[in-house]
Amino acid sequence: MPYELGLECVEELKKIFGTDDLVPIAIRWILMHEAVSVVIPGASRAAQLHENIRAAELPALTDDQMQAVRKLYDRKLRGIIHSQW
Repeated sequence: MPYELGLECVEELKKIFGTDDLVPIAIRWILMHEAVSVVIPGASRAAQLHENIRAAELPALTDDQMQAVRKLYDRKLRGIIHSQW
């Protein structure tokens, strides 16, 4: 994926979720999928471990947030990365 496009998408995600801290949001998004039974995120500091655990305590993402992420993916990323699955 082109680097600049990745940065654009990150900025849009920050707007969708109203935060600059997307790590817990990403972990929460993964945990919302029925096919996922566990997430193993990396952590090199104790603080990162606590942040990762906090993600499981976040409320479920809203339907509007999920739709906004899907639209972002469809609009900017699908054509570039989806065929690689």
